Amino acid sequence: MRGTGWLLAAVLACPGAFAAQRLDYPVRPVRMVVPQAPGSTTDTVGRIVFAATAERLGQQLVVDNRPGAGGTLGMEIASKAAPDGYTLVGVAASMLVITPHVYGKLAYDPLRDFVPVGVFILAQTAVCVHGKFPPRTVQELVKLARDKPGQLNMASAGIGSTSHLAGVLFTTLAGISANHVPYKGGASIAALVQGESDFTVAPLSAAMTQVNAGRLRCLASGGDKRSGIMPELPTIAESGVPGFRLYGWNGVVAPRGTPQAVIAKFNRAMNETLDTPEMRKRYLVLGDEPAWGTPQDFGRLIREDYESMGKLVRLAGIKPE
Repeated sequence: MRGTGWLLAAVLACPGAFAAQRLDYPVRPVRMVVPQAPGSTTDTVGRIVFAATAERLGQQLVVDNRPGAGGTLGMEIASKAAPDGYTLVGVAASMLVITPHVYGKLAYDPLRDFVPVGVFILAQTAVCVHGKFPPRTVQELVKLARDKPGQLNMASAGIGSTSHLAGVLFTTLAGISANHVPYKGGASIAALVQGESDFTVAPLSAAMTQVNAGRLRCLASGGDKRSGIMPELPTIAESGVPGFRLYGWNGVVAPRGTPQAVIAKFNRAMNETLDTPEMRKRYLVLGDEPAWGTPQDFGRLIREDYESMGKLVRLAGIKPE
């Protein structure tokens, strides 16, 4: 289960999917908890698919933004909701597979207290540099870093962010050192544009606006295959840093105990929504790629990334708060 647009046949062949067709759900609006503020990335990409899925289900999906504490506030609220299918959670990868390793104590267990419903976005990471920075390829960047050990600045969206951990993975596999300069969220991209930092390994979607404006330049993407958004970019792995693979993603989970028939019906409706040219076009404009699969697919992705991100958090020397 790697890449975008996993076969809907896998869902259609699932007995639970046929059972879901007969289920009288939903009969009232569904609350979709989003543990980030209105206008945030998770909120923005979520509302696109939530609105279209609601039309297929014939009921409203009411977004309930609950920002705070790195998403842990909203996740805690959702973990205590009745597991009846009328409270779901729109999550980013960090909330399930990074935050648990960074925060010392949580009031919920991300793997125990939630069950996967489905993924809807895979977000490629990319090595990006400011427009006037000399390197034009990953190998040129690696050579410069080796010629000037510890002198290049690597921007991130904060300690423990996806861009921080992606940068740790990149520098480790490339055998180079760089000064990690953490910023708050999107300020890292602005800092790169201004030349305060030399490079970042950030979600491609976060850099797209500045790339299109010519202020940033991406050297390679971080997936296991080339990005559908910028297919001209080689992957980091094929650019001479083998083993690099790091995606961000967004999906939907539910409180543990939510009936499987409910999960199957929502998953099917969301998959059908995502498997349309209109949805692909809307996400590609944002720098993201729609993805779909079974709840089991999503569960494997969560577990695998939970383990790999935990290793990167330890490699980065981050101590749980």
